[in-house]
Amino acid sequence: MDEASENAAEDDGSRTMTVEIRGVLRRHPWVGQVSVDHDLDEDVYSLAVKRAAAYGWSSAYLGPALGGRRWEHAGAGGDWSQDGAVRQLGRLTVYPAVDLSGQRLPVLPMTQVLVDALGRVGEVRFTGLGSRVPVGLAPDSGFDLRGDADWFALSDPAARTDIAVSVSPQSAVGAEQLAVEVARLSQGHVRLSPSSGPLTLQGTAPEWTPQAAAWITEIVIDVLRAKGVRTDAEITVALPTE
Repeated sequence: MDEASENAAEDDGSRTMTVEIRGVLRRHPWVGQVSVDHDLDEDVYSLAVKRAAAYGWSSAYLGPALGGRRWEHAGAGGDWSQDGAVRQLGRLTVYPAVDLSGQRLPVLPMTQVLVDALGRVGEVRFTGLGSRVPVGLAPDSGFDLRGDADWFALSDPAARTDIAVSVSPQSAVGAEQLAVEVARLSQGHVRLSPSSGPLTLQGTAPEWTPQAAAWITEIVIDVLRAKGVRTDAEITVALPTE
């Protein structure tokens, strides 16, 4: 395949991205009875589809295409075992839209859909966010990501939390350079330093929420994009003990 064909393959709508939430789910004690009463059989996929449609980000409707859609659904799942162990509670895989100029990869929207879906059936102790993203589809988002820093500057100072960040596969970006660029784009609110492993870092974030983890993930995506990465990357933002 020549370079032009490779670039076309990278930029078409056939590439998927996945976001997953890890943690511990304690189901609401009344969910089973309500499901029986209303003949419900809800799971991660059905709840994610419904929630994405409510936000206007995607739709499973077979009529006219949804204008401004952010993605087409590819799959979803999750482990809701009630044993108190950390599980992959929700996973959403999509085909991100490639015809919306300037739109960031939908890491935060996908995260929010999963948060809403899981919160509908139980209480979640969130331990980590994992993403597999086609970096080659990401636009330059530095301006907006730096603006997002003001949002997280409003975090309670007592909410600052230790985190671990890992990226694979290895790229042209070293751990020290990644830490510097994350600090720059976050306006100093995310403080990382290299840890064990080629692209593993530890540090602190202004708060520990799925939304903050999504923001940090997007910052890492933008750093990789700026350094010329075009392949898929797996990015994990988690508690150090996760």
